[in-house]
Amino acid sequence: MKKLFPKIIPGILLICILFVGFLYVSDNIGVSAKNLEADIRSSQKIMNDWTVEGSVSDTMAAFISYPQDKTSHTFSVYINRPGLSFGYFFRSGGNIVAVENYIAEYTMEGYNERAFISMNSQKVERLEIDDGNDISVTNMDSSKPFAIVLPVNAGSITFYDENGNSVECYTQPL
Repeated sequence: MKKLFPKIIPGILLICILFVGFLYVSDNIGVSAKNLEADIRSSQKIMNDWTVEGSVSDTMAAFISYPQDKTSHTFSVYINRPGLSFGYFFRSGGNIVAVENYIAEYTMEGYNERAFISMNSQKVERLEIDDGNDISVTNMDSSKPFAIVLPVNAGSITFYDENGNSVECYTQPL
């Protein structure tokens, strides 16, 4: 029995290493929150001189990447799957008119959060969240694009431009 035990340990370790390797190769582990920007730059071929702005929650991450002159953009939405998952998985991204000219609201069935992504051509400077009891106000830079993740049940969400006019969002299901 004493001679059998040392032979079993390396076998168990090898099986564990192979299992983790399989999970990694099949993209079942995910990208950690701290490595999302590097993953975006690598997988979507974002140049080093582009700005990457974003928001990360427990279950969703949203980013917008753009050059200094803001003539182009790439958005990225990641999700953190329930179950055996140790990070975020790319769900959607690219360059679309809804993000360039408006505020695109991304929702995904089964997730309790939504992402708001915009190049901010409407010059949004304020976000108000009315939960029925209080109104929470977040000031924003009207000259900068944004990507924000908020809970679905946060309340009524309204964006306002520099002139105090409400700005409409366009829902984009994932």
